[in-house]
Amino acid sequence: MMKSTQGTNCVVCSTREAVVLCNGCEKALCTHCRTFDIWNHGCGSGDVKAFCPTCNNDPDINIYRQPTKNQ
Repeated sequence: MMKSTQGTNCVVCSTREAVVLCNGCEKALCTHCRTFDIWNHGCGSGDVKAFCPTCNNDPDINIYRQPTKNQ
């Protein structure tokens, strides 16, 4: 589930208005700093997730993210 937020700035860039909370850490994110992912389940169904850069790159949080070779 995506949670929206109003009246606060993005925690990542601190300059733009936040529009959604990260599904991993619940930090407020703007449209430029969020990353969307779709977690598929069932037959043709999916949940839209929004992640901050840190949570998006963490395979323990974003279960569909594959670790990079540099990690």
